[in-house]
Amino acid sequence: LLAAAFVSSILWISAFASELLGCLSALGIIMGISPSILGVTVLAWGNSVGDLVADVVVAKSGHPKMAVAGCYAGPMFNMLIGLGLALAIKTAKMYPVGYQLHYHPNIPVSFGFLFACLLGSLAAVTLSGFRITRPWGICLIVLYATFML
Repeated sequence: LLAAAFVSSILWISAFASELLGCLSALGIIMGISPSILGVTVLAWGNSVGDLVADVVVAKSGHPKMAVAGCYAGPMFNMLIGLGLALAIKTAKMYPVGYQLHYHPNIPVSFGFLFACLLGSLAAVTLSGFRITRPWGICLIVLYATFML
């Protein structure tokens, strides 16, 4: 029964996500906004708000290590499993032709900022004796604000 409830919830989430994506795409076409820009703003924010709230609640309840682990593990799961599964299904339907990504100048900029933040976090946390400091948190917020400009 629990497995059926889990599968049912996944199907409902998938249906709502498909509708939301359709609305977001239509809004982008009406307003003349690039899908890449919508992806790194509206879609990213909507996808991350739940994680943000959960991580803050977990940290405030006395489990900061768990919150930090969730900050990295959630996006990694989305990237590796979510994107991997979606691309595997899409390319299986298109076989033998691969999926052609549409280049947008925002793509290398996004990857550059992501790489800089992850590498910077690795260096900052290692150099501070595996402590996450307030200045590094502020630095990450400034990096994100810079990226959004």
